[in-house]
Amino acid sequence: MGRSNSKIKGTGRKTFAIVVDGETEMWYLQMLHRNEKIKGISIQPELPTKKKLADQFKAVKSNALIYDQSIWIIDLDVVIKENRIAELNKYLTEAKSDSKIKILVNTPCLEFWFLSHVKDSGKYYANGEQLIKELTKYDPLKDFAKSEKYFVKDTPDIYKRLRPYLKSGIENAAKRGDFDINNPQQGKAEMYKLFELLGLDITE
Repeated sequence: MGRSNSKIKGTGRKTFAIVVDGETEMWYLQMLHRNEKIKGISIQPELPTKKKLADQFKAVKSNALIYDQSIWIIDLDVVIKENRIAELNKYLTEAKSDSKIKILVNTPCLEFWFLSHVKDSGKYYANGEQLIKELTKYDPLKDFAKSEKYFVKDTPDIYKRLRPYLKSGIENAAKRGDFDINNPQQGKAEMYKLFELLGLDITE
């Protein structure tokens, strides 16, 4: 995505740049924006070509100079596997000094957010494969697949499938509390915070 150090002007809408580390997050955000028909908001999901934490955080800081809100969505499974908790803590600490930056951590991955829609659980799953096995036990995710076809092209798309369960998803995820850098191996889905950041009132 091209960037400059000047603010976006003349749009008349609040702008959000969201850096993600996988295609599934990008597809989900695209479907959220399409289905909710959010007025007055521009969402720019961004999948960096470089996946290192340092490169992603650099993009997040750059976006904060341009957009009203810069959001970073992180799956923790790879961070734990590669022993990069200390590095992530450095970025979390730095982000606290910039009100325009928000970091949302999913443990182990985005699929825990999906599970929160259909199950109230704080169980820790070490990886996405274990979690997907659990997901497919429940409607409406029995045929779950990490593919663009399933997320975007199928009818219904991923967001529309889960929309009837969204209120429960937010409530269940909120029960798990904030990500704790000192105790990272806990099931968490901070994706629920995105709806408040976007100003979406989910009442049903």
